[in-house]
Amino acid sequence: MQVDSGIEAVGSVQWGAHFCQFYENADDLVDTLVPFFKAGLDDNERCMWVTANPLRADDATSALRSAVPDLDRRLAGGQIEIIDHDEWYKTRAGKAGADEVIAGWMRRKDEALDRGYSGFRLTGNTYFLEARDWDDFAEYEEKVNACFCGQRVIALCSYCTLRCDAGGAMDVVQNHEFALARRRGSWTMIESASVKRAKEALRQANGELEARVERRTADLRTAVAERDVLLKEVHHRVKNNLQVVAALLHLRAKQSSDPAGREAFAETLRRIKAMSLVHEALYGGGDTSGIDFAAYLRTLATATASSFGMAGQVAVEVAPSPGRVDLNTAVPLGLAAAEAIANAFKHAFPEGRRGTMRIAFSAPAGAADGELTVRDDGVGVAEPRAPNRRGAGLSLAQALARQIGGRITVAKGGGGGTVWRLTFAAPARAVDAFGGAASAPDRDGSGQPAA
Repeated sequence: MQVDSGIEAVGSVQWGAHFCQFYENADDLVDTLVPFFKAGLDDNERCMWVTANPLRADDATSALRSAVPDLDRRLAGGQIEIIDHDEWYKTRAGKAGADEVIAGWMRRKDEALDRGYSGFRLTGNTYFLEARDWDDFAEYEEKVNACFCGQRVIALCSYCTLRCDAGGAMDVVQNHEFALARRRGSWTMIESASVKRAKEALRQANGELEARVERRTADLRTAVAERDVLLKEVHHRVKNNLQVVAALLHLRAKQSSDPAGREAFAETLRRIKAMSLVHEALYGGGDTSGIDFAAYLRTLATATASSFGMAGQVAVEVAPSPGRVDLNTAVPLGLAAAEAIANAFKHAFPEGRRGTMRIAFSAPAGAADGELTVRDDGVGVAEPRAPNRRGAGLSLAQALARQIGGRITVAKGGGGGTVWRLTFAAPARAVDAFGGAASAPDRDGSGQPAA
């Protein structure tokens, strides 16, 4: 995650950043550390400024107050500490060891996160270091690199150029991600050769990876497009073949003199039409993974009303629904809906009785089951019955419902008529049309087909 350093020459850095600056005087420190800490305070970070000559704690506080008007409130609340180095780097027995100092930083970080701050920002001025301390402090900085990596910490160390020879400057740069130094009046970033090489290698690796991802994405887009074309062609051919079968059955029905035989042909034709409409929706839509089932139900109900010659007699209302249904669910669900709709047209409105049929569908969502309801205001049923006792049509619908792990109920409507309801869960449970073995447990967990 990128964090604003507050320093224009640096910009944003990652959490765990550990960098340094070379300064000559107090103005240099104010120029970088004031915006550094202002950015941290503005970003809800906890901050700690450990000072040394030539900018002690009182002067640092005054300089920061000019940029942060409510600094006193933040100091009182503990969001920022400004202390001199001898309060932090030394103990009663003398100078604190590297591990002890780092442990102190990490405690401050943990406290910051526990109190709801987004991270911990710190700086320390090394002006107090003597030549004999240099090797030990270089070791400390190396340990800081390892400890801060991946932590929600940003650390900026300050080194005085007047107290740092060429060899020391090289040690400083090696032990930090980068260094800041004034050049011709402007702050400039200095990176070690190893860091530069690592960044360049990372840049090249990222470039290669992005190119590979782009090529792979293009290949996937092509494959998906080809798959969609192929699937649409398959659905188109299936729909055409079903239409051919329907035409042959229609011709055969016209040749039959048996009313019962003609009715059987008509029922079969309606079922074929229901399947054909599924494939037509998949062929004509932009998404081959599923169909708009409410739109499918409107088309199915209109076609069924026409087949019974009742389009002007019974009004059909289909409630809007955003749910989409995949092919494996759409075919058995559509066939079951066709049986319910046909049954209503056939029995609910005898002798030219006018009325309304209301159809509603909701797809499974979370723990809620999916539901398909066909409700009419016709003559109604004498009493609620199990669907498998009401003839071949509803027995077939019940078998279709079991294919998707569902169950059907038929009951009297509250204001008269009949309510046919199919409920099912997602993912659908695969069962053969005659109630064969399931590939997943039943919805009630009993191991038996739903009633």
